[in-house]
Amino acid sequence: MKKKILLFALLGGFMLSTTACSSDDSNSGTEQVEVPNTLKDDYFNIEGATFNAGSIESGTAEAIAEINVNNFIINGGKAIMTVSSTAQLQSIHIGLKGHDGYYDVKTSNENLTRNGLYSYEVILDFSQDLILDIVGLELVGYITDGTRTILYFRELQVIPAGTGELQISLSWDREDDVDLHLVKRNVDRIYYGSRQLHNADGEKIAELDIDSNPACRIDGIKNENIYFDRLEDGVYSIYVDLYSKCEVSGSAGSKYIVNVMYNGTSIRLSDHMIGKFDDTDPGSGNNESRHVLIGSFSVVNGSFSSVVEEEATTRTLDTFGLSKKMIYTK
Repeated sequence: MKKKILLFALLGGFMLSTTACSSDDSNSGTEQVEVPNTLKDDYFNIEGATFNAGSIESGTAEAIAEINVNNFIINGGKAIMTVSSTAQLQSIHIGLKGHDGYYDVKTSNENLTRNGLYSYEVILDFSQDLILDIVGLELVGYITDGTRTILYFRELQVIPAGTGELQISLSWDREDDVDLHLVKRNVDRIYYGSRQLHNADGEKIAELDIDSNPACRIDGIKNENIYFDRLEDGVYSIYVDLYSKCEVSGSAGSKYIVNVMYNGTSIRLSDHMIGKFDDTDPGSGNNESRHVLIGSFSVVNGSFSSVVEEEATTRTLDTFGLSKKMIYTK
């Protein structure tokens, strides 16, 4: 199988940075002065957004119909927030209740929903050092006619997750059973049926410490997490599987996002780290041929070395020389 190896030194080019400025006016043409981002390191970041000092200014319009985001988050994880509005928005301001500063998110990814609402997606990136029990988000929409919405609030409960040298996390937005799999090529895998990875000496090197909605026993957490105590040489591949669609027939398919953190830095493995299962997909029941390949990477001399670019987005167990006996039914 043909592969291309992308050197780890180039990974910085994958990262999306957050600009900081002091202006709180979305339409301001004045010179912007860089200010420290007081939310990124300890709380959360928003990729591609601008960080502003000060407090969010609200208005009187009640235009936002729904804010859909996972009620549970993990440190080091990401979450997809979908904001639906009756009016067209030019930007969304998002801050943390009780803290100075907020993010100005330009609405470049607008969609119209089936019921005629404007829909916008925002990616929330939570710090590995997040120590809050509850993250209280504040949100205001800037409407294209120059008016602002009222101030909206969402509270997200934090589930502590292991981080280690390498952290791989999965979050999704509906009450379905979605699973995170990590395969060490020709050796072993971590998933709900085998939650730890050991080296040749029998020592644990990695663990799946959060597993959610198993066999549609709904817990509402909708996050899964794998962390490494230390890295072992080899080639690893990350998969996501819709084991079962637990919601009623006709409901939308789950949107999901995967995050990979190496020594505190988010790594982009491929263009498949954000996705959505088809609305009509009932789930695979752990059918390996329907697992979604998120991306692959290699570890050399105990360090994250490179991203391995695969030619296809799905692989079977046979591709990695793994026995069919590893298929575990919930």
